[in-house]
Amino acid sequence: MRLKIFEFDIANSQLFNSETQSSFHLTRTECQVLEQLAAHPNQVMSKGQLACAGSQTAVMSESAVAKAVFTLRKYFGEAHAELIETFPRKGYRLNITPPSASWSQQSKIRKNYLILTVTVLFLSCIAVVTAMHQYILFKEVDAPIKTNRNIVLDNGQKVILTWLESPTISLRQEVPIEDKVISALNRCPHLTWGRVYLAFSNDMQVLNISMLGKTPNGGTLMRNIKTIDFSLSPEFISEQWLEEVSLCD
Repeated sequence: MRLKIFEFDIANSQLFNSETQSSFHLTRTECQVLEQLAAHPNQVMSKGQLACAGSQTAVMSESAVAKAVFTLRKYFGEAHAELIETFPRKGYRLNITPPSASWSQQSKIRKNYLILTVTVLFLSCIAVVTAMHQYILFKEVDAPIKTNRNIVLDNGQKVILTWLESPTISLRQEVPIEDKVISALNRCPHLTWGRVYLAFSNDMQVLNISMLGKTPNGGTLMRNIKTIDFSLSPEFISEQWLEEVSLCD
C-alpha cells in the first residue's frame, strides 16, 4: 500500500522509503496499528479501536498502541511526521488519500480467502476426529450372535438353550457340547432353570454356562459356571465333572 513516499507491505511487515531506499521491519504491534490506520484513512481512530486490531476484543494495550505510533513516526521522519496526526483524548488519524478500489478489493479478497482456509481446516479436523471416533478410538464391540434352540427334556420340561457366539470366532464344538449339556439336564428329576446360555472364550478353552430360572413366588434365579480345559481337544463336560457339578439347581 502506498503512503506518500512509503510502501507498506502488510504481508511481510515491511515499510519501505522509496526516496532513501531504506526499509524498516515492523513489529507485530506496529504492523497492526498501521494496518488499521491505513484501512481507515483520514479517520480518527481511538486507542481502544486500534488496540483491537480489527477484532472484537483488545489484542494489545493502549500504551502499546502509543509506543507503536511513536516508533512509526520515527520511521516516517520529521519531513513526514504529519502522516500520523494526534488528536488529544480522541486518538490518531492517518493523513493520506483513500486507498484505491483495487487495494480495497485485494484486501477483501485476502480476508475472504483467510476465512475460507480457516473454515476448510476446521471442517477437516471435524472429519478426522469423527473418523477416529468411529473407526479407531471408540470402535464399538460387536454384539454376540445368539442362536436359540427349544428343547423338551425327558421329564417333559421345556428349556431354551442359547449359544452366545462372538462374531470373531466360530463354535467348533457346538453340537458335541450341546449334546453333553442336554444329557446332563436330562439327569435332573426336576430342573429349576428355564433358559441355559452357553459361550466359549475367544481362545476356545473356557466354556461359560449361565442358567436362568424362576422361584415359586416369581423371583429370578441365576447360576453361572465356568469350566476350563487347556487340552488340544477340550471336552469341558466329562462324567467326573458332572459328578462334582450338578446342573439341576
